Amino acid sequence: MQAASRAYVLAAAALAATSAVVALPAPQPSQPSQPPVRSIETRLVDADSVLNIPVNLFDDILNIPSTEVGGFNVLGDSLLFSGDWWVPSATNLWGTDPGDLGHYMGLIDVLIPFQQISGQDQPEVDPTLDASGLEGLAQQIGLLAAAELPVSSSCDAETCFPMTPSNVITGSTGFDRDIGFFEAFTGQATNSEGEPFGLFSNWFQVPLSELTSGTYTFGSGDTGLVDPSPNATNGGGVLGEFGFPGTTGDGTTAGDVPWAGDTYTLNLFGPFENFYDSLLATPSTSGIDGTGIDLPSLTDIGQSLQTFAAGLVVAFDPYVEGSPACPAACDLPQADTQLALVQDILNWDPSNTTVAQWVADFPDNNATTVEAEDAVTLLQTGQYNLTPDQLATYDADLAAINPELPALYTNDGIVTDPNYLAFADGTTTTFDPTYGGYNPELVAQDYLTLLTNNEWNFSSLENVNTVGFLLDPAQGDPGLSAAAEPAAATDLSSSLDPSLSTDLSTLLASLGTTVGADTLSQLTAEISAQLAADLAAVVPQSLLGLF
Repeated sequence: MQAASRAYVLAAAALAATSAVVALPAPQPSQPSQPPVRSIETRLVDADSVLNIPVNLFDDILNIPSTEVGGFNVLGDSLLFSGDWWVPSATNLWGTDPGDLGHYMGLIDVLIPFQQISGQDQPEVDPTLDASGLEGLAQQIGLLAAAELPVSSSCDAETCFPMTPSNVITGSTGFDRDIGFFEAFTGQATNSEGEPFGLFSNWFQVPLSELTSGTYTFGSGDTGLVDPSPNATNGGGVLGEFGFPGTTGDGTTAGDVPWAGDTYTLNLFGPFENFYDSLLATPSTSGIDGTGIDLPSLTDIGQSLQTFAAGLVVAFDPYVEGSPACPAACDLPQADTQLALVQDILNWDPSNTTVAQWVADFPDNNATTVEAEDAVTLLQTGQYNLTPDQLATYDADLAAINPELPALYTNDGIVTDPNYLAFADGTTTTFDPTYGGYNPELVAQDYLTLLTNNEWNFSSLENVNTVGFLLDPAQGDPGLSAAAEPAAATDLSSSLDPSLSTDLSTLLASLGTTVGADTLSQLTAEISAQLAADLAAVVPQSLLGLF
């Protein structure tokens, strides 16, 4: 019995030992493996997930100052690229020209400080994004304008029929321009060849359904794809500058606009899809210490504002040649010119390469000389809108009264300088104002000359036709001149029938020599008697007795 008990005890001890060995933990390796739980946490942070939204949104908000600086840079660059808005040029036309997309980008970049929505982190034109409808909001709106508001050769930098020069209709420049604009807007205006005005007739011609379907392409046969105005330096096209593409071409023609040939899909929700996807993405490890946050330096902020200030001067300075706000050819003191003003801005920080580039490229980044001179002749038309023949006659009539009057009327903006009309219609290729053009600065001298030259002669005003022409030149006869003689008095007796003349003489003789006086006396007596009778009927006799 004892032997059996001892055997059971030994068996139990062996089983316990074996169990203890199995229950011991396995030896740990020198480099512990990554726990499964940690692996799951890593996937939630690194892969696209809604859990990334707080981090990415926090980064986007802290990046707003940096994004705003970038937006002002784009806006300032676009203003430098497009040039002065007061003067027509290859980047300042009616319709969507190569300088316009940058304006949309700059404005929206500043107003919406999230790059994935505005498209600040995208190029101006990206064929792949344009076709997919995933380009930025600025690019979407810019290409929408390009499709619906194209440029036209009927309104290029050197002429814009029929607004300038305005057709002579009423003789008033203001009225004639308004009439021409209305006719063009309603499709009634035609050019010298009888063709309709091509600007407004090509606007809003693309259905929105075609744009949203992704089937619209800026094809070579469409209107508004060729910029109608040449650039100053290469004889054709628009040179790319400040990060914006120019027109295509070999330099001998104007060239296609940058979006020519692109397929465009209008999808205003696309930019917001981009923004949502960016919130789900793996947080950025760039920026300050890998946090994904970029803060602009004081130099970045200063140069951004400097570029924007220079852009404002370049775009909106009205005192440049070709602007209707600047008299004649705008001969300003050197210190007041646009170039000098931008140079002063560059002096704030000469290391600003963008502003320095504009100064170095001047004047090739502005309207050409021909474009500026054309703008002068077209935009500085006098109050009277006259044909060349009418203007020549009008000036001759004024000079016959006093030789200084044509200069006064021209410099004061009442009539147009003769050279302006000749330059505008191609009669001459030399821009050389006859009287100084529209130039109020010369008016005081004109008045002084009138008071001192003692060359007045009013004899021409004896001709009623001349007076009428001076008061209303649009209704006058262009063939009239101040030297025309007054009309001779007409002898009516020569045109009467001789027998009628004899009968009239006999009748007058039979009436006697006092027929006029006798008739007047008789009429006076009859009127007095009738007046007394009328008074007696309406006035009491007691009152009449007082007199």
